[in-house]
Amino acid sequence: MKLNDLLKENKIVAFGFPAVRDLVRYDNKESDNTIIISTLAPSLLVGYGVNEYYGLDLPRDKTFHTGLDIIKADINVFKYRLTALEIYPWEMKNNFIIASRHMGTVEILKREFPFLQNAPVFERVEVDDIKGKHVYGTLPYHLITECDLYTAVTIRGFDNAKDGDLMGKELKERIQIAENPIMLEMIE
Repeated sequence: MKLNDLLKENKIVAFGFPAVRDLVRYDNKESDNTIIISTLAPSLLVGYGVNEYYGLDLPRDKTFHTGLDIIKADINVFKYRLTALEIYPWEMKNNFIIASRHMGTVEILKREFPFLQNAPVFERVEVDDIKGKHVYGTLPYHLITECDLYTAVTIRGFDNAKDGDLMGKELKERIQIAENPIMLEMIE
């Protein structure tokens, strides 16, 4: 489905970077139907009580400064169902893996969670690597839908150009590990 079609037919609530939030200027204010559009990580949307939303299929290496820039790009959107699970991973018998290129993050995960001690670490994952697994790390939407469970691990305000090999106390203060796993399913 195309973003522009959604905007013509619906009022929107938008989460994400400024150009995405700017899309609300171009929605159908007369519509009785309100939908959510987001570029935020699904683990963050859980905190807003979001269960279904449209994720933008943004092209890599393209910068959008305004909502109009996004509209002109005529991008695809996919509808997702997000389920937050109120279970703790150590209560489950799961195959865990860690998806991270950041060694400091891997060290913290293995130190903080004994059940991840022997978990394989992938800098890059393919669908076959994560199928049937509980993944700790950072993945794009389309890969989150492929794992059984996903626990987001992010670094608040991370900028690869400045923070590349962030370690120690600063990393410990900025790392964010979701308390509970999620399941993400593409429904359209």
